[in-house]
Amino acid sequence: MTNDPRFTRSADALAAAVLALAAERPIERISVTEIARHARVTRATFYNHATSPSMLLTRTLEAELDRIRSDFLEEVTADPGEVERIWRDSELSLVQHLLAHAAVYRCGLAPAEGAHGSVLAALLASHLEGGLLAYADASGMRAAGSDLVRLEMAAAFVSQGTVGALRAWLLSPEPHDPHFAVDTIVGFIPAMWFALARD
Repeated sequence: MTNDPRFTRSADALAAAVLALAAERPIERISVTEIARHARVTRATFYNHATSPSMLLTRTLEAELDRIRSDFLEEVTADPGEVERIWRDSELSLVQHLLAHAAVYRCGLAPAEGAHGSVLAALLASHLEGGLLAYADASGMRAAGSDLVRLEMAAAFVSQGTVGALRAWLLSPEPHDPHFAVDTIVGFIPAMWFALARD
């Protein structure tokens, strides 16, 4: 990373371009040339920032997702007794992130013929799974052997299920009520996850 203003300008232009194009069709169907043209930069400049359109989109969205996760971990560590409220607030931030980029997520998560949808589904699932495992660690859970495998399976189960629930909600007819999505998803979360903070 560099502090060069030209690098920052091209990074901003590329981020805007990939979001605009990914709102029209899945990222798997967008080329480097299209993004560079839309951003008014060269292909060489694109490759100074990312190795593929998928990587560029992932990095662009990841910055917001990482803030949501770090806020959750900071708050729940500071006040574990409020874990359910903090979880709900964090889930609402995630839902609002999806709504802010609704067209991108609708294109990227919608079931369709051909190989697409995996990039955004993997991004969200990885973000959620990593957050759950970091939360378990911050809560003092030390697992090894089969207990560690069980914890990783539980985190994968919740994260993949949450992505599926968000996809179903986002692709449902409008209007999309964020609080309905949060209430429904939090209602599906196994109680063991809330208990971790209180133990």
